[in-house]
Order: sequence, then structure tokens, then C-alpha cells
Amino acid sequence: MFVRSLGVFVPDIVSVEQAVEEGLYPSEEAERFGQLGAAVAGDLPAPEMARRAVLDAYGRWDESSPKELDLLLYPSVWHQGPNGWQPQHYLQMHLLGGAVPAYEIRSGCVGMISSLELAASYLRADPGRETALVVSADNHGTPLVDRWRMTPGALIGDAACALVLGKDYGMAELIAVNATTIPEADAVNDGAYPLFPPDATVGRGLSFGDRHEEFRQRLLKDRGTGIHLTIQKTMMQQVEQTLDEAGIELSDITKVAFPHGRREDLDGQMSWLGIELDQTTWDYGRRVGHCGAVDQFIAFEHLLATGGLVPGDHLLMVGFGSGTSVAAAVFRVLAPTPVTRPEGVRA
Repeated sequence: MFVRSLGVFVPDIVSVEQAVEEGLYPSEEAERFGQLGAAVAGDLPAPEMARRAVLDAYGRWDESSPKELDLLLYPSVWHQGPNGWQPQHYLQMHLLGGAVPAYEIRSGCVGMISSLELAASYLRADPGRETALVVSADNHGTPLVDRWRMTPGALIGDAACALVLGKDYGMAELIAVNATTIPEADAVNDGAYPLFPPDATVGRGLSFGDRHEEFRQRLLKDRGTGIHLTIQKTMMQQVEQTLDEAGIELSDITKVAFPHGRREDLDGQMSWLGIELDQTTWDYGRRVGHCGAVDQFIAFEHLLATGGLVPGDHLLMVGFGSGTSVAAAVFRVLAPTPVTRPEGVRA
């Protein structure tokens, strides 16, 4: 499987300095955590951000048409639009037409990685299927989210990314991808709130910091915090399995893309993997914030655009989603930019 093109939409950055001046972000946290800013989309709807990312992907790729796709998957994290409405149909209306099978995927912040696994399987199942589009977008700027304080040590950003996956050629090869869940960590983000009525319907905001602390206290009173060790072990198992399927070692990896979050969490992941900070996408992530399911993919595009990855390099993606889900993927870079479609190959 090959990445034919990678398109992004990352809105303007609001710096930490500006947020501190406006009273949105505590100055002591700015000094402590080292975050630099967050991408803020204003009132631009997430599906419109997704549309722009798709246009960016196709604008880079030999003027091919998104109407010739075999599958559209739209992973999302935050609310996309009106209740009872689905964002993938917005893309069908404005870009694709109605013949493309299109589905929204709700697997949290591993949504892009797990959707790649689904898309690759779908294409492999039928020789006549050649291309799939995985696109994700989130605008967290709603009354139920405080992007500057929702997660201590991290900021929440807005962004979109679109990836065109195909069988025959591309600017990078998707060598291996795996995703799994840890059911016993189901409650990590539920805050002990009732499942009904849903939070959004009663105006209850989302604070990951509060919910993670509630989960930790609940574990201390119950069976202990060993579930956190289980999550780390599962992450390593996913990485090891994915590297094994890719036929390479961790020493062959040029860069590792993690979710954009707290430095202390990243330090833990680096320790488990035995890698250094400059091998990660930390410096980019702390400039744009945690942008839902697209973190690793907008970082991928950034590395390609800035020379951080060149042909022959390998990128490892590691993802975590509430629930808890863990995913990993390995890519080999073949060209720094999308390549021209070979003659006779359908878009």
C-alpha cells in the first residue's frame, strides 16, 4: 500500500505569549511545560477544514479527481456539525459525488491510523479497488472546551489532514499498521459521569485533566494503577509487532511521530523505546497543539516539507486513543513530494 498524497489544513497559530497576555493561559504553565502555541480555526467548521485538506492533497497530485475514489473514511474526535448529521456526506456533496462508499470512524485519537488499517484491508479485498481517502478534521473551539486548560501540560489545536492510499505507487509506502484496544481501560476518560444523558446534551464540558485524575483516584481505591503499565506494555507490543511485520528494527527508524501532548508523557514513551527527543516530532507538536486524530499525519507532512524525512527514511507512528486504544504504523519515504501517476493507472 502506498501514500499517493498527503494534504493538510492547519489554521493560524495563536502563540502562548498571546494567550498569556489575554488571560487564557497561566504564565507559570507556559514556563513549566514548554508549549509554544495552538492552531486555532475560529468559526471554520471541521468538515470545511477537511474539504480544504482534500483539495490540498489532490492539488499536489497530478490533477487527479477525488470522484474516482473507491472508499472514503472520515475519522473524527470532536463534534462535527448538527446533531444527527454526518460529515463525510459534506465531502460527498462538495467533492466526491454519491457513488463512493463513505463512513465516519469514531475511534478517538487513533482514528487516522486505525482507518488506514481498514482502508488497506478494503482495497486488498477486491482487485478492482485501487484508491481510498482517509481524512480527519476537528475544530475544538466550542463552549465545552477550553483549549488552554483542558489538559495540564498540553494545548488543544485544530487541524485537518487528508491521505490518499493506493496500491500501485506513491510518495511513501505504508509497510505495516496495527491497532488494538485495552477494554479494562474503558473508563479512563469517562469522569465517572453517567452514560445517559450524553455530556453534550446537558452542556457538560470536557476536561481531560479532571477526568484522568478521577480515573487515577478510582484505580487507587480499587485495584491499583497497574492499568497504566498495561497501556505501556501494549504500546510496546504494537510497536514490536509492526516493526516485525515491516521487516525492520527500531534502529532503522528515522523519526517517531507521537500524539502532540505533554512533554512528561513523551519522556515516558521515549524511555520505553530508547530514543532521543530529536527523533520525535515534539518540536512541531508543541507549536500547533494536540489536533485530534491528525497529529502524526500533519507532522509527517511537515517533516517532508522541511527535509526532516528524505527518500529511504522510515517513519514510525504511535497513537493512543481514549477507551483505551493503541496503534502503530511504519512508512518508508520514497519521494519527498507526490509523484506523477504512471500512465494507465486510474486515479
